[in-house]
Amino acid sequence: MAQWLKKNMSHRYEMVFVFANTGWEHHDTLRFANAVDKYFGLNLVWVEAAPRRATGKSSGHRVVTYETASRNGEPFEAVVAAYGLPNMTFQLCNRELKKNAMQSYAQSIGWKNRSYETAIGIRIDEMRRVNKETAKKERLIYPLVDMEPTDKQDVLAFFEDFDWDLGIPEHQGNCIGCFKKSERKLLTLYREDPSNFDFAIKIDQLYRNVGPNNVPGPRKMYRGFRSAQDLVDQFRATDDAYQAPTTDGGCSESCELFPTEAMEVV
Repeated sequence: MAQWLKKNMSHRYEMVFVFANTGWEHHDTLRFANAVDKYFGLNLVWVEAAPRRATGKSSGHRVVTYETASRNGEPFEAVVAAYGLPNMTFQLCNRELKKNAMQSYAQSIGWKNRSYETAIGIRIDEMRRVNKETAKKERLIYPLVDMEPTDKQDVLAFFEDFDWDLGIPEHQGNCIGCFKKSERKLLTLYREDPSNFDFAIKIDQLYRNVGPNNVPGPRKMYRGFRSAQDLVDQFRATDDAYQAPTTDGGCSESCELFPTEAMEVV
């Protein structure tokens, strides 16, 4: 999407390309974002959320680089410390870690909220994720749906020629232990490397009592009202032949950025 917009729409828009790093992504995701930036000359701006809840404001941002970007969950932990653990009821991740951080950056360069369009890389085969009413209100556009219809196979074919392609299995994408991932993906991650859940267990233990809860007791991050430790204990007790049910498509299919002439490309 980024390279298509730069090639075909630069005459019409001032563009800023932004990557909001949560610190919990697979390290190859960061390498890939940097490679795309360098190859296509995007001048990518790397931002990380800086919570300001104590002042009554939404999260601000700090500008980092590929080299200085957090890789041990620091932005994610900072947001959790301020707002509590995310889960299917309290879906605060994208709001604070991505939407508000990027809007804060846009304001820092003189762009007022909703004075620009935000391009989001949802594909034509992901139309169920497009809310036209929200898009109109928040000035969101979907180039891979409306300008250059593109599906998953088109994306895979596009990157086949690049030896720096992302190349990680789909279940490892986005935040490693995301609570939106299906049970099967989470189990696969555990079997590949139990340390994939070390960070989730850490923030669970430290911040389980931060923020309101809709049931008695501490907040829990995973489906079935399970803590990270509950989930790991369950996985540890399962037989190697056990195949967890797939309850959803995972975070990559339900993790909504919006979070949301100039254009911000995210």
